[in-house]
Formats: sequence, C-alpha cells, structure tokens
Amino acid sequence: MKNIISFLLALLFFATARAASDADFTIVKASKVTIEEDTITIVCEAYATITLVNDDHIPEYKGNQWHGMPAERVKVRTGNNATLVVRRPRQGPDAAWQETLKLAKNLQDGKEVGRIGLYEPEMTIKGNVLTTVAGPGFLYPK
Repeated sequence: MKNIISFLLALLFFATARAASDADFTIVKASKVTIEEDTITIVCEAYATITLVNDDHIPEYKGNQWHGMPAERVKVRTGNNATLVVRRPRQGPDAAWQETLKLAKNLQDGKEVGRIGLYEPEMTIKGNVLTTVAGPGFLYPK
C-alpha cells in the first residue's frame, strides 16, 4: 500500500511540477553521467529555458511576472561541455527522486530523457557561454 501511495505521489508531482522549475534543460548530447546517492552530474550539450527575475517588486509593471516581480524566460543553448548538477531536493516525495535516479541511469546508458528541471539554480557563464548549472531538481520522462 505504501508503494502505491508513493507512486501516486510521484505521478502527481511529475504532473504538476513541469511549470514550476526555474530552469529546464533538454539534453542534446550527454558525454558523461555520474550518479551518486543525492547528486547527479551530467556533462553535456543542452537547450535551456531559464527564468530570470528582477529582485524588486514593481506593482505598476505589466509584463511577465514571477511572484509580482518582473521576469523573463530566456532560451539558450549551453556550451558543448556544460556541467549540470542535479541535487536531491530537501522536499518532494522519495519516489520522485528514485525515478530521477532511474532516468539518470537510462541517460548514462545512452537513452533519452524528457527534460531536467532545476529549482533556484546557481549558474556560471564564461565568455557568454552557459557552462555550469547546479541546483535541486529532477529528471522527467519523455
């Protein structure tokens, strides 16, 4: 019974979490995938959609917003050997992280995954190229 409830929570999480991530990545080509208990490191080339936010609340602003702050979603391609570090979130069902580990193994075996969603990620840009992104998140099935 506990497994069924965990599975249903994971499905609910995957169904509702898609729009909530701050940075989404679609892998073009993964060259290395390292899987640890609470961290997955992927060296890859990917397409990214990232939410950038002005940290001031501007009530009169009428454009795109995130919690009342001006925001934009930008689409970029990472560098050829960008590093994505997916950390296990402090919150979220254990079944969702177990599914993430399973999908990471699939990616390690050369199979495709749907996307990677990161929350409040830290990003490094060198020479106008997105090179490193790290944060809590999940891998999602295709």
